Amino acid sequence: MRKRALLAATALASLITIPGHAQTSAAPAPQGGTPQAAPQQLEDIVVTAERRQETTQKTPIAITAFSGDTLEQRGVSSSTDLNNMVPGLAVGNNGSGSVQIAIRGIGSTNDTEVGDPAVAFNVDGVYMARSRAAIGALYDIDRIEVLRGPQGTLYGRNATAGSINVITKRPSEKLEGAASLDYGNYNSLQTSGMLNVPLTDTLAVRAAFQTSRHDGYTNNGRSSNFNDEDTQAGRLQIQLTPSETFKALLSVDVFHEGGVGYAAAPIGQYAKFGSPYTYPMSADGSLNHTNKGVALTTDWDLGFATLTYVGSYREDTDRTHGGSTQSGTCQAPSGTYCASTIFHSNEDQTSHELRLANSDGPLKWVAGLYYFKENNDVLFALDPVAGIASLAFVQPSVMEESKAAFAQATYGITDSLRVTGGLRYTEDTKARTGATEAFGHIVGDAYVGGSALYLNNASYTWQSTNWKLGAEYDLAPDSLLYASVGTGYKAGGYGDGAPPNNNPYQPEKLTAYEVGVKNQFMDKRLQLNLTGFYYDYRDFQVSAIGQVAGQASTVTVNAGTAEVYGVEVEGAALLTASDRVDGSVSYIHARYTDFILASGDVFHRSGAAVYTGNTLAKSPEWTVNLGYQHMWDLASGAMITARVDSVYVGDQNLDYRNFAVTEQKAYTKTNLSLAYDDADRRWRVMAYVRNLENNAVLVVANPDTNGSGNIYAGSGSYAPPRTYGVRVSANF
Repeated sequence: MRKRALLAATALASLITIPGHAQTSAAPAPQGGTPQAAPQQLEDIVVTAERRQETTQKTPIAITAFSGDTLEQRGVSSSTDLNNMVPGLAVGNNGSGSVQIAIRGIGSTNDTEVGDPAVAFNVDGVYMARSRAAIGALYDIDRIEVLRGPQGTLYGRNATAGSINVITKRPSEKLEGAASLDYGNYNSLQTSGMLNVPLTDTLAVRAAFQTSRHDGYTNNGRSSNFNDEDTQAGRLQIQLTPSETFKALLSVDVFHEGGVGYAAAPIGQYAKFGSPYTYPMSADGSLNHTNKGVALTTDWDLGFATLTYVGSYREDTDRTHGGSTQSGTCQAPSGTYCASTIFHSNEDQTSHELRLANSDGPLKWVAGLYYFKENNDVLFALDPVAGIASLAFVQPSVMEESKAAFAQATYGITDSLRVTGGLRYTEDTKARTGATEAFGHIVGDAYVGGSALYLNNASYTWQSTNWKLGAEYDLAPDSLLYASVGTGYKAGGYGDGAPPNNNPYQPEKLTAYEVGVKNQFMDKRLQLNLTGFYYDYRDFQVSAIGQVAGQASTVTVNAGTAEVYGVEVEGAALLTASDRVDGSVSYIHARYTDFILASGDVFHRSGAAVYTGNTLAKSPEWTVNLGYQHMWDLASGAMITARVDSVYVGDQNLDYRNFAVTEQKAYTKTNLSLAYDDADRRWRVMAYVRNLENNAVLVVANPDTNGSGNIYAGSGSYAPPRTYGVRVSANF
């Protein structure tokens, strides 16, 4: 049973990959000024997932990529919109502004300042340490690459579950611009624009922006609605190309998020208000979150190799004031378990990555050094009545530092057979000083005069060496068979309290096996990819709300061992020049094979807590995506495009303890769009509906958030209800 998925994948690969059936002829490129007609071949996106330019079909890893045009058509403007678009990918907001991402059932729910994500989120090669920074990055995008499986031998920042790489559009030699306006229900209004200006033959500038706002999805019974949106984002890029061998890109960006803010919904016994989008809050909230940064990327062609440097400095500040629904007794404007909160965070991160790579000849290789450091100052205060907080987490110094050296090489033994080897060394250090206090005074943004309940101190260092081995074989010009085995690692950490009572947890480690086949048939009008994988996890990190010294706190523990295996099938076909179908099927078996907390937890106070045999959070056994698109080429040269996308997601539990209250039953979600493009492809009008079924889908859930040990109640976060609107865009 353990490796049945791999055996099935190998057997199926031998049946569907028949040499000689794939062709390599390319469609004629459109001429300048000529309207582009319906495509004659499937799009094959060029990616840089392996630090060299290759198409997705020639990249020997499990990767799904979307072009900027595809993202615009499907209404993707933030990372949460990617949910269920990729096999095994689950993206959700936790109800407090942070984004939780899982791939193949592997994710991290410790999105506090001391946790690390299992999925790395990178924008133009820069790692975003805090998950809330991923909310506003998706505008003026060239492509998005979603890599499944452990990453490290090619990337500065390592990740155990995978990586999401966002690549923005770069300055070009063409004078061009674009603008769009989107209006929909909930008074949704989104604007975006771009201007690209070549100043000289060697210097070009590109500026882009996006704003987005909508009323809250949540009716809180007061003057304002929670779970609204009010964001503004901008990016300025300057590219210098003084010679054919050197280029430099300077990028500056800023993102601001305001509005009433996020709120977690009561679930189970606490959900007494009729609708998942209707529940009272203790007080109106306010959100004031800013993320900004500067990055420099240089490429220098040395002849034998290219030297690349990516350096970045970023700041993230958060001033959130919110309410809480911790119990079903919470009634506006106040109640027994209602509590208003404040969250202040001042985070800065610095990263440097230096790579030397060669992509010519039979030996292709990359080697690099990486340095990352993050500093944070955090204050979380509960129920500040008349300026006095009943409970506060005061962490004036939180630090994380990571150093790494990595290398990977691919050698072509023959024209059709290639082998790959990679190695990585990582050293991680985490430290914190602070305390959990009571009855301190809130003076502006400062907290003073509290009484310490216990200290929150820690200092830990871990080292790890990881590796990867792989092989790939061209069964035909458009059929690639590949296999790999490698290891992954994520640093350990700590919880509230002081050593040895601060709940330290160990690094998680895994060995990942993967085999896949990628095929294009019928002159690239039919595409079929298949992947089988098996993960053997040790000390898998799981996080949830627990208790420290009688107070609610995020607690992370290590599961002894976990086993994950599955099969993913992705396909697309051009049935005619005007009709396209695409889709994917994902099967995942994800279980804890050894998970016992000997000292128990809040739900097992008198004995061990046994979670062996439970499913991993966010790991539905079956997920099926299906899309259909039809295009009408009008006599005038204009074009009408209709598209429907539907996803089926099987039963899943959103918490490792697998209580019924955190279960999300199987559901479907359907998106529709109808677009008109003029003959010159200068402007477009599109109408859309998302979540046609108006299903309330729980994406994040925790049992018993008030710490009473009640397994029948808790809090969670829901994906948006049905939304619809019209989008008008133009290029000039």
